[in-house]
Amino acid sequence: MAKKRGEADPLDRVFDGLEEAAPGVHDLAEPADMLPTGLPAALIELYARCDGGRIFVDTLELLPSEDVRFDGVRWQFANLEGETISIDVRGKVWRKDESVDDEVCDGTRLDRWLAGQIDAIALLFDPDGEYADDVFDEDGEILDIVREKQLRAQLKRDAAAPGPRWRLALALAEQGATEDARNELEQVVADDPAFAWAWLDLARISEKLGEIGGALDESRMAAEAAEGLRHPQAGYFWAQVARFATRVGDEMVRAEAATKASLLAPELKRAQIEGARERIESGDTASAKGLLELLRAVWPRDLEVLELARRIEAPPPT
Repeated sequence: MAKKRGEADPLDRVFDGLEEAAPGVHDLAEPADMLPTGLPAALIELYARCDGGRIFVDTLELLPSEDVRFDGVRWQFANLEGETISIDVRGKVWRKDESVDDEVCDGTRLDRWLAGQIDAIALLFDPDGEYADDVFDEDGEILDIVREKQLRAQLKRDAAAPGPRWRLALALAEQGATEDARNELEQVVADDPAFAWAWLDLARISEKLGEIGGALDESRMAAEAAEGLRHPQAGYFWAQVARFATRVGDEMVRAEAATKASLLAPELKRAQIEGARERIESGDTASAKGLLELLRAVWPRDLEVLELARRIEAPPPT
């Protein structure tokens, strides 16, 4: 990345800020004398400043260069709140998101991502490196308002990063700010049209607002994006298309989507049925009905699905 004469390197600015923190807040190793071969340029620049370290105690761990692992697509170089952080050859940073069991692009460039994370994590600590007051609830979870500030801090450093904006949209939706959530998701898919989860969440918001036709279109964008990337959950996205098509009464689209779902995810039916049965046993009938709706859209005449429907819809015993 070229910089103007006299302009400080972005990573230098990040590490200068870390050095100004109170002792013990960050623990950075000295740069390595030798680096493993094959590292991408962005990691070579990072390890020129430190050979791993811990930022804000143990919140963000930068792995030593010798512990970096290449999975064939990306290099895993850090851990953040228990989730794996990796980088691709283009310098984009990816975070393993457990909520969708998938990797989400968390930063468009390493220096922007690192600066945003430091700003976000800093909201949890006081100047001495102790947890700040009024940032956690009684269960030890970060307060919604603080989490929202953290995500906005990341976006201030890297406005085009789809991951933080997607999480911000989900946080706004949980708070009932549906239109604000929709606006954020529309920006996400504008920045990253291949982000299938954002398209699907956009469809769910449209569904919540009663705009089922729009939800069908958005779910199809999600499925086509996932299939184009050979996403391992592409079949699930097509099952959602079938569900929305059922709701609008478009049998042709439903049948097409159901066929794709069956071909791309032959294990989906079994997983959904078992999930529905577990929810019935636990008394969570509402969630079971949600799974049943998906099953009926893809396998409307399947005997197991029909039996499950009878079980869920049977009146409670008197």
